[in-house]
Amino acid sequence: MQRKRIKILVMSMMTLAIVFMIAGCGKSGSLKANQAPTITITSYEGYDDSDLLKPYEDSLFVFQQKIYWHATDPDGVISGFAYRVLDEAGNPIATPGNQFVDMAGDITPKAVLDRYGPGWVMHYMPNANQDIPLDNPEARRSIWTNKKYATINFPAADVNGEPMIKLSKFEVIAIDNRGDITQEAAWRKFQATSARPRCFISTTQGNPGGKEVGSGIRLSFAMEDYDPFIPQRPYKYEFKMLKVDTDTLDIAGTETDWFNTVNSDDPDIETFLLTRHTNPGLTYDIVDGVLQTRTRVQARVYDMAGVISTVSDSTSILFAVKDGFRPKTLLYDQKSYALGDSHYQDYEEDNPADVLPFTIVGGETRLATHFFFDLDDNYSAINSTNMKVFLRWGWSGEYGTVNISGSTNPTDDPFDLKIDTVLDRDTGANYFSEITHFDLRYDDMEFEYAPYANDPSRYKIDPDGKKWLRIPLYSPMGQTVVLTSNKVSNGLHKFEVRCVDLQDEVDPIPAVFNFSLQPPKPLAQREGILIIDDETDTPAMDAGIDSNYSYMLSDYAGSITTIKYADLPKDYRHRRLSPSDLQNYKLVIYHSDRSTEGGNLTYENDSMSLFLNQGGNLVISHTSKLPGILQGFVSLRQKTFLGQLGLMYANDNVQELSNSLIQRAYLQKAVGDNGYPDARVAFGDDNPSINALVNLHNGLSAISMFKNDLGSRPGNSFIYKLGSKPVGYHMSPPTQEEYDLYNNRPIGLRHTNAHSKTWLFGFPLSYLVRDDAKALMNKILSEI
Repeated sequence: MQRKRIKILVMSMMTLAIVFMIAGCGKSGSLKANQAPTITITSYEGYDDSDLLKPYEDSLFVFQQKIYWHATDPDGVISGFAYRVLDEAGNPIATPGNQFVDMAGDITPKAVLDRYGPGWVMHYMPNANQDIPLDNPEARRSIWTNKKYATINFPAADVNGEPMIKLSKFEVIAIDNRGDITQEAAWRKFQATSARPRCFISTTQGNPGGKEVGSGIRLSFAMEDYDPFIPQRPYKYEFKMLKVDTDTLDIAGTETDWFNTVNSDDPDIETFLLTRHTNPGLTYDIVDGVLQTRTRVQARVYDMAGVISTVSDSTSILFAVKDGFRPKTLLYDQKSYALGDSHYQDYEEDNPADVLPFTIVGGETRLATHFFFDLDDNYSAINSTNMKVFLRWGWSGEYGTVNISGSTNPTDDPFDLKIDTVLDRDTGANYFSEITHFDLRYDDMEFEYAPYANDPSRYKIDPDGKKWLRIPLYSPMGQTVVLTSNKVSNGLHKFEVRCVDLQDEVDPIPAVFNFSLQPPKPLAQREGILIIDDETDTPAMDAGIDSNYSYMLSDYAGSITTIKYADLPKDYRHRRLSPSDLQNYKLVIYHSDRSTEGGNLTYENDSMSLFLNQGGNLVISHTSKLPGILQGFVSLRQKTFLGQLGLMYANDNVQELSNSLIQRAYLQKAVGDNGYPDARVAFGDDNPSINALVNLHNGLSAISMFKNDLGSRPGNSFIYKLGSKPVGYHMSPPTQEEYDLYNNRPIGLRHTNAHSKTWLFGFPLSYLVRDDAKALMNKILSEI
């Protein structure tokens, strides 16, 4: 059986061999000859010798044409295309956008040279380094491309740039995967035309219009082209400079050659930097403060067809170059923040002007907030291990508003529109410059920035030896620094920044941000009492209030510091108190005892809440204005401070008795509760009030009463209630209904929690009998 199978297999193999021999009989031993590819142009524009397009040989075409083609190969695939442009005489030419041409045939295959000659447009090979120009022999380049179209800017001007109709020819060939090229090139001819363009010149900061400029400006060019259906793209701009006298007449012998704006190091041909050190360079027109000359710059533009614009007065600018302009650096307080465990805000304003940095702690969002001003006039914050400081800087003229006419009004407000003018630091004049760099220092050393650490060119040293880190305007750092880790240690810190303009001149007076980071102070290390006087009153009234507070604290043996709120500096958000100051005291007493004004407690949510969160003790003495103050916290979503006072996040925590000193003057005694002594209102001959109206009516009216429900909240206890005049009292008595309504209403609230203690009085403590007020204050002091 096995032998039979072998016999069948051998016979099959012999049969196949005979078949192959018969099939190959009479054939040569070579492969089938390759067939060359063919190519056609599929665009409709232009003309050739075909019956379809030859009738268009007298037609005019706009100079820029996008030409498509299609190639086929009957026995393979197309692997590339090559194209070129020929002038009317048949000579290869370079055109804008296709300016790199193999005129010498150095990289053109021999088969192409033998059949068509040189002059084919060069292209980068796949994965070539395109930073190397195509005309550099080191570039990996070829005449072949895989694109199936080309945008050609045919010439339409004479040698002087004047518009003229010019005939050009476009040719394209293909190569297949076996190296054969098309036997005939596909071609089209074009009678190209182009309208004369119009040139515009200004500076990047606008047209000086004969005004003074610094010794560094950046020219700005634009073109208006009147050719239809194509993008307005210039080939190059040219300019020349000359001097004119004070009557704007040209001064002979001052005219320069034409300079073009094309620079291989800068692809932006629409601008050109002029300084005293460029070529051409600026020279001063104002000498010793006297105008001697002015500088005129004239411009022209070439479009992609080689047509040049005409030069006229409208294509020139005039200015007077002056020495002495310097930029002014700004540190934007509005955009400088700190964020840490002891410095934050836990509420967000309606329509915030900025997106604030934030962190999430225990599911609650904590937002960065501005630095406070401390009593030493430093920006300050209480430090923490996770502290971050955000500083933002810029320059005078960076921001402003724009009028309907298009003119700008610099405001230096970083929340306005960015207009990027540069104003002289002394005069505020626009000197048509730009900011190019910033120099930075921190804590009296050059600023450390890791990406530039090993680059000596990034550092600048002043004649006095002061070293700065110099960063470009658009560096990764931008105009904001975030300070963390060892850069935010406890103590005083100093950040310095100065801007650099196109003149390479620095701001002679750097902007400085001094700030203090203080460690949290434990309760055991706190000493003394701080009194915050928030009344703006007559000297006599003010003296009386101050005297009464001094007396009520006269049994206290420690130090007492009194500050006038109105005399304190305020920050960007109108805050005048700093938690880093408040945390130094065992007790802080805030009083706004003037019934005709509400005081400024509304501005101090941040300082007070952070202070209390650090273990503070706070006394607030207020009047009938208290409900409005507390409602302000509610409207701003400032829940934390309300909770620290023992209040609800609601508008009805407190109700006024009267907003006038002559209506419902019923309070004669604050009746003590929970161990607090009674405290009488001062009036009459024996204990005269500091306010004549209280003496006149034998009672106080401009007070606030607490909602009864507050007494049941955790940590709360009412310590004083309203002791009313009796019905039938001889001076301004209440009715029975009023007596029943107001008598025994809570007017003093104490709140304690794990961090702090607060005492909130709806009546002014300075209006009490002095000895009674002292007893009240001694009771508070006994609890801290």
